[in-house]
Amino acid sequence: MRTAVASAVADGRIIEALGLLRAVPSLPYDIRNEIDGAESHYRYLLRYFAEGAADPTRSESYEKLRADIRGIADRCYRLLASEATPSLYYNNVRTLRMHPEQTIASVAALYGKAREESLSQFAVEGSERKANELNELGNQLFALVWTAFPLSKTDGNALEQMCTSGSGLIHSDRMRLIAAIGLGLMEFYDARRLELLAAIVDYSDDDREALAAVTWLLLALFRFRNRKHPDSVANRLCAAAEHPLWPERVRTVYTELLRSRDTERVVRHIADDMMPDIMELGKKMWGESHLDQMGDFNAEPDANPEWEKKMHESGMMDRMREFSEMSLEGADVFMGAFAHLKNFPFFNDITAWFTPFDDYQHDVSQALSGDTGGFVDVLCRMPLPCDNDKFSILFSVNAMPASQRERLGQQLDASRSAIEEAMRHEEGASLAVTARSYVQNVYRFYKLYSRRNEFFDPFGKGVFLLNNPLLHDVLAQPHTLQATSELLFKIEAWQDALACYNELASLQEPTPELYQKSGYCHEKMGRYEQAAECYSIADLMGDNSSWTARRLAAMLRATGKSGRAVEVLERLCRKPDADVSDRISLAYALIEARRYSEAAQRLRDIQFSEGSATHNLLRPLAWCNFMCDDMEAARECYRQILADNPDSRDYLNMGHLAWAEGRMADAVRLYMKTKTASGGDRETLRKAIMDDISVLASKGVGISELPLILDAVEVAESLGL
Repeated sequence: MRTAVASAVADGRIIEALGLLRAVPSLPYDIRNEIDGAESHYRYLLRYFAEGAADPTRSESYEKLRADIRGIADRCYRLLASEATPSLYYNNVRTLRMHPEQTIASVAALYGKAREESLSQFAVEGSERKANELNELGNQLFALVWTAFPLSKTDGNALEQMCTSGSGLIHSDRMRLIAAIGLGLMEFYDARRLELLAAIVDYSDDDREALAAVTWLLLALFRFRNRKHPDSVANRLCAAAEHPLWPERVRTVYTELLRSRDTERVVRHIADDMMPDIMELGKKMWGESHLDQMGDFNAEPDANPEWEKKMHESGMMDRMREFSEMSLEGADVFMGAFAHLKNFPFFNDITAWFTPFDDYQHDVSQALSGDTGGFVDVLCRMPLPCDNDKFSILFSVNAMPASQRERLGQQLDASRSAIEEAMRHEEGASLAVTARSYVQNVYRFYKLYSRRNEFFDPFGKGVFLLNNPLLHDVLAQPHTLQATSELLFKIEAWQDALACYNELASLQEPTPELYQKSGYCHEKMGRYEQAAECYSIADLMGDNSSWTARRLAAMLRATGKSGRAVEVLERLCRKPDADVSDRISLAYALIEARRYSEAAQRLRDIQFSEGSATHNLLRPLAWCNFMCDDMEAARECYRQILADNPDSRDYLNMGHLAWAEGRMADAVRLYMKTKTASGGDRETLRKAIMDDISVLASKGVGISELPLILDAVEVAESLGL
């Protein structure tokens, strides 16, 4: 129903959309009243339109009506789904429905009071009970904010006050509320939630909270990228854009969302390629027994220079360098490692995934006063890993035996200066690192939460927002486009990278490199005509690049323009840096252009200059000789091919040669070998011969003999052939 209504609204079939809504059974009075109101409003609009009355607000009224109808459809869907859907979202909806007196504003007031009491230095007695009450109220508030739909103006104002002013809530409270606002927006489109997130970005003095709000805002704009937003949303975003940090915050979060598109590939690469190699190299360098004892090894040995030599020779250093470079580039190199550490009971609670790792959190504050306090203190202050990975580390450390925790503390003390220096180094890039940490938090929730299949995954399709009119002014700046296009190109998001290059070309004087990369994107998407056009422009701009010429020739050959490819390759082969592969490509292009004599001469020249390294050139050379009617040379080539593991195609071409020379017994034997080598049947062989029938006809072959040849192949053994 909801999909049908959305489709009807998008196509302008408003009467049909209203009819679909009326057909929904057991609708409550308030929703039916809204449907009646929408229909009445639309009929008035149609009457004024039909009468030719001037109405300057008609377009605005029409768009609002369309948005209202889709909102009604969402409410109908939610109402029906809440009856029996066993998801966590609807479990909360049903539970909260039984307590209509509990509103966001009322529970927020209770929570604020409880938070003040928990922060009071006098609240010593019953502190455990107070903490439990606070936690229960916090979860209740989270659920209310998450599932409220549509968000009322009163609730929106209450949330804005809690998230953007000195309401008495602490940072971790506000971060959870921002997550609840965003999670609810991922369920249903809600203009007020979009406006609320924009307000948080606009008013928040804390970069962490502002970046969290930007993250959910961008995910929502991507989630509802085909939805027309009301003017109130556009106006609120325009107001937020006046903030001096708005462009930087949006671009920073957007870059991290783009980077998240490569996370699955990075995880696979580390798990399937890097780690097995590192483990194998480690075994070769130190031996199995030494690796088994590493857990009990507590001495600080003198560095052996032979170890470093072994690491270089074995490739271990290369793998470590690759890992380090991936980390420095911002790749999520720890997703795979921490994916297996989300089974602690802590992560069963949805709020846990959005809880900052700080000393206000109960598990963290307890650990700070324990034997790993120094370690946890450093963990709190480290910008990375993300918060829920830090909790994974904390719970893993708590599960260690006391002796190992003590050893960990000793090692930390020994390395503290290096860690502190690393953290100081990160401070310069705090905004990017903070955004990366939060995006990774959200990404892990959607990919690792035990009930993740109940949620729409905004990361399921690659986030891309360049075409969003509400963000175009920020994301379409040349320096932003340059950075995002390079990132998208690197992670092989060809279509979106191409969109960035096209936008760049419209904003500034295009360069040969821009056309090169645009052509490469087209090529990787299988759009060879467009790729050839881009490579050709780069070539005409005086690029003088051998790489461009090679790609251009390849695309021209792929699109059947072998004559032009020959011209490009001849020019390329005259360059000092041309190698044998260029000369071979030219020979093949000549064959495709049916210039067999020239191709044969090129192939002979390559054979003469390169020797045995070009043995595979016998196949095209044999074909060229055959097409040039030099049957003796063709036979000599095929004789050499026959002695070197021929395949079905070789037998087929040798059969053609025998048939053209009138050696019918040889032709039948060779076609029989073709059939055997290809594992095919009579029809497969017939089709293979028919593919070359025009060539055979040009050699004077009697096409009418084909049925006889095929039958002879079938009974070749009984004929003694």
